[in-house]
Amino acid sequence: MVHPIQPQNKSGHQRVSDRSGNFFYLFAGLLLMLLTVPYVARLPGVGRSSLTLIFNTFMLIAVWSLVGTRHIFYMGLSLALAVSVISSLGILGITNWALEFAGLFFMLIFAGISAWIAGRHVFVLHRVDLNSLVGAFCVYLLIGFTWAIVFRLLQLLGLATFSGLIVTEEPFSQLIYFSFVTLASLGYGDITPGSGLARVLSYFEALVGQFYLAVLVACLVGAFVSQYRSSE
Repeated sequence: MVHPIQPQNKSGHQRVSDRSGNFFYLFAGLLLMLLTVPYVARLPGVGRSSLTLIFNTFMLIAVWSLVGTRHIFYMGLSLALAVSVISSLGILGITNWALEFAGLFFMLIFAGISAWIAGRHVFVLHRVDLNSLVGAFCVYLLIGFTWAIVFRLLQLLGLATFSGLIVTEEPFSQLIYFSFVTLASLGYGDITPGSGLARVLSYFEALVGQFYLAVLVACLVGAFVSQYRSSE
C-alpha cells in the first residue's frame, strides 16, 4: 500500500534558514539610509526619529533574511530596538552626549554583525549571480558606514578631529560622506583629518577599500571559472 506524502511543517529554524543569503533587503536598507541621512538633520524631531525607525526596520529585515539561526536574529532585533528607543528620545527633547554615543555604539555592533553575515556569504561563492553581486556591494557599503560610525565615536571622545566640517549641519552625515570618499580613494579635500589618530584610520580605510576590491575580484573570477568548468 502506498501512503500519500504528507506535507512537512517546517520548524522556525528551517524557515529562517530558507531566507538566508538574500542580499536585496540589506541593499534596500543601506540605500535608504545613505539617501536619507543628509536630510535627516533638517527634519523635525518626529520626522527624524521616523526615518531612523525606518532604517532600523529595513536593517532588521536584512539580518532576518541573511541569518540561519534565531539567536543572531534576536540579537539584531535587540540592537535595532535599542537604537530606535535612543533616537526616539529626541522627540521628548532628551538629547545629550551619552545618548548619542550609546546609539552610535549599538549601531556599530549592528553594522558589524550585518557585514560579518554578508561577507561570510559573499566570500564563499559557489556561483556568480545578481544576488552575490548585490551582496558584495552591500559589504562595501557597510565598510564605509562602519568607518563613519567609528570616526564619530572617536570625535565624541575627543580622540579625533576633522577640518572642514560645517558647524550648522549634522556631523555624522558629513563623516559618512568623508568615509566613503576615503574608502573610494577619491580624496576631494573638503573634509580632512585633523589629528594623528584620524589620519591613521583614514589611510587604513583607504587600504581596506582597495584590498577589498582586489580580493572581491579574485573571488568573483575564481567562482566564475569554477562555475564555467562545472557546466561543461
